[in-house]
Amino acid sequence: MTTSKGFTLLELLISLAIFSTLGFASWRLFDGVFRVQEQVQREQRDLRDLRRAVAIIERDLMQATFSSKTPSVQLRHGVLNLRRGNWRNPLGQPRGDSQEVSYVFEKNQLLRYSRSLDFSGVQKQLLLRDVRELQWRLYDASHHWRTDSLRDSQAVQPRAVELTLSFARFEGIRRVVPLAGDA
Repeated sequence: MTTSKGFTLLELLISLAIFSTLGFASWRLFDGVFRVQEQVQREQRDLRDLRRAVAIIERDLMQATFSSKTPSVQLRHGVLNLRRGNWRNPLGQPRGDSQEVSYVFEKNQLLRYSRSLDFSGVQKQLLLRDVRELQWRLYDASHHWRTDSLRDSQAVQPRAVELTLSFARFEGIRRVVPLAGDA
């Protein structure tokens, strides 16, 4: 009787083919998981950037100072301009310094320019990249949406500001912010 002490060449080739197939399938599975994970992280980053930008805009609009002489929020040629103080206290007295803030859409970026009325110099802040479309509208007391402010002689205080934008993977994001000074 002959006893075999090893594997035949055919057995080795079959086991090598099985392990190669398993290894390739595992690599494809892990590659797919990593690609999905990268895409989810990219979308989470874009969503976080969008939330941060909208929160900054809302904060500025909520802290807009109101004057009977001129509107606190103006829209000219697609640029939103406002004058803001810091947060309001229960007595309604202003805190901190006032700022002039402008939101500008240029080169597929949403930029925030701010200037303190007490100090010189303009600060530029990049809020969003990869913005494809941006539109501002003001809601006035006569219940109309406007894409530009009225002339100074006809200036009225807006009651709300609407922001519509398309950014990265997000299309037609719309946010309406009521202004704090509105009764």
